[in-house]
Amino acid sequence: MAVQDRFGVWDWIVFSVLLLVSVAIGFYYAVSGGKQKTTKEFLSGDRNMKVIPIAISILVSFQSAILIIGTPAEMYTVDSMFFINTFGSMLGCILTSILFVPLFYNLKTVSVYEYVELRFKSRAARVISSSISILSTINDPIKPDIFLDHIIISGFPEWASYLIMGSICTIYTFLGGLKAVVWVDAFQGLIMLAGILAIIIQIFVIDLLYCENVSRFFNPDPTIRHTFWSLVVGGTITTTGIYGTTQSSIQRFTALPSLTDAKIELITDKIF
Repeated sequence: MAVQDRFGVWDWIVFSVLLLVSVAIGFYYAVSGGKQKTTKEFLSGDRNMKVIPIAISILVSFQSAILIIGTPAEMYTVDSMFFINTFGSMLGCILTSILFVPLFYNLKTVSVYEYVELRFKSRAARVISSSISILSTINDPIKPDIFLDHIIISGFPEWASYLIMGSICTIYTFLGGLKAVVWVDAFQGLIMLAGILAIIIQIFVIDLLYCENVSRFFNPDPTIRHTFWSLVVGGTITTTGIYGTTQSSIQRFTALPSLTDAKIELITDKIF
C-alpha cells in the first residue's frame, strides 16, 4: 500500500479546524468572565483553573513535535529500552510536587524569574535568567517549519510558517490570557492523543516493548546509549528540572485554587 506523504482533504480539514478553534478560544475568553481586565486573571486565570486542563496544558507544553517524531524513531532504529525513561519522568514529577510546587505556590508568584530576583536580591539576575530562557527556546519555530515543509507542502517558506504559527499563538494568548492558553493546549492535546492512538491501533501487531539486548539492561557503564540507570536517573533529573523550574510549568500549576490541586496536577500529568 502506497504511503501518502502529503496532506489529503481530511488532513486539511483537521489542520484548519485546529487553527480556527485555537483562535476562537482566545476570542471567547476575551469577552467572557472578567474579560481579562485584571493582571491576576490574565496571568493566572484568577487562580481558579481546573486540574485536568492544567495537566494537559503542561503535558502539551513539553511534548514537542520533535519528541513525538523522534521517540518512535529512536525505539525503531535503536531499541525499545528508551521506554524506561517513563519511570524517571514519574519520579521527577513526584520530586517536583514535594520540592518545588509548595515553594512557588505559596509565594504566589507567576514567574520563575521573579523568584530569582527575590532569591538573589538582584534585578540583573532576573534579566539574565529570562534572557537565557528565551535563547534556549528560540529554536521552537523550527518545529512547525519542518512540519509544514516536509509533511504538508514541499518547499513551504520558513518565514511563512513562522508568521502563521506565531500570529495564531500571539492572537489567542493576547486575547484570552492564561485561560485561553490552557484550553487551547487542552484541545490540541486531545488532537495529539487521537493521532497517537490512531498510530498505535494501526501498528498494534508490533511488540514495541521487546528489548533485543537484555544483557545491558542494568549495565552501569555510562557510555552505553541506553541503560536502566541512565534512563531512570537521567529522566528523573530532567523531568524535575523541566516541571519544577520552568516558566511554562510554574505559571500553570500556581493558577490552581489550592496547593493540593497543584500536586495532584503533576501526578495527573504523568497519567496522561
